[in-house]
Amino acid sequence: MRIGKIGLGAIAGMVAVMGASSASATVFHTYHPGDGFNFYLTSGTPFTPSITANFGDGFSTAVTFDDKFIFTIPQNGLGSGSISTSFSSTRNKLTITKLLINGVSYVVPTTASGQSVSVSDIPILSGVENTIEVFGKTATRGGTFSGTLTFSATDVPEAATWSMMLAGFGMVGAALRSRRKTAVSFA
Repeated sequence: MRIGKIGLGAIAGMVAVMGASSASATVFHTYHPGDGFNFYLTSGTPFTPSITANFGDGFSTAVTFDDKFIFTIPQNGLGSGSISTSFSSTRNKLTITKLLINGVSYVVPTTASGQSVSVSDIPILSGVENTIEVFGKTATRGGTFSGTLTFSATDVPEAATWSMMLAGFGMVGAALRSRRKTAVSFA
């Protein structure tokens, strides 16, 4: 099994300069144990509402593989993405036999020239390791697969924000109630 963790040294340095704790940054330790194993951020930062990353692997010989990509994001949100293979002959064919995202299995349909699947609405929780695991095999000349994932943050108010909102609603309600009392007059 080959494992890669997504992260950026530059982002970690930026977070350290800003005074944030390292636990609040995206984990970025990219491994390159094979011919083309990669996982990297292409847009956004750990704190932007949208983050995009690419991942994939390439092989130059016939192999059976189990690649695992791991990432952590310091926000709650939803993930979506796609993964695909393509080949021009049976000698450079890569077949994905199993795809697991956070432990959930997805079917990757096969056509005459490759495979492709898109998934969406995958819950991503702040500070939790998320995984994409790709199992497969290649023909005599190897092959490649590639994927893209996008994270969209969801705005979930913190407890202090909820308390302030409830207090505000209570004050508005009290103001409306007192306004009604003063508006009523008896003849």
